[in-house]
Amino acid sequence: MALTKKITISALLLGWTAASFWLGAQSPQLLNKDLFATEKTPPTAQFYPLEKFVISIPGDEYPHYLLLEMAFKSRSANVAHTIEQADPVIRNSLMKMFSNKHFNELNNAKQFESLQTEAHNLLSVVLAKNDFAIELDEVLFTRMVIQ
Repeated sequence: MALTKKITISALLLGWTAASFWLGAQSPQLLNKDLFATEKTPPTAQFYPLEKFVISIPGDEYPHYLLLEMAFKSRSANVAHTIEQADPVIRNSLMKMFSNKHFNELNNAKQFESLQTEAHNLLSVVLAKNDFAIELDEVLFTRMVIQ
């Protein structure tokens, strides 16, 4: 009787061990996931250029004109479509921002980065306020000509 009990316990332990190994090996397929996968890498940033536009800038003696070409850097999905839809509010916001600047302020090369930061902050707020769900990593001025 003791031998039968030992055989039964050994068979149960052997079965339990085999089942544990089988479930461990099959768990990624059973859970439809890779348990040993590394962290997902964030999406690659994409660049989205805007059409150039001209803005009137006040000066001391007469008005000046600013030709501005820019691009957005973003990792969000569906950015191209969103920018196309948001184009009027983007342009309107930038025209208001730049038309409030004086020619001397814009003609200073040291202001370039602060203008990009200001445009980035402004557009992030405007896009969120108008329910456009994209996140801008950067606003890049690719060409800026003041006459």
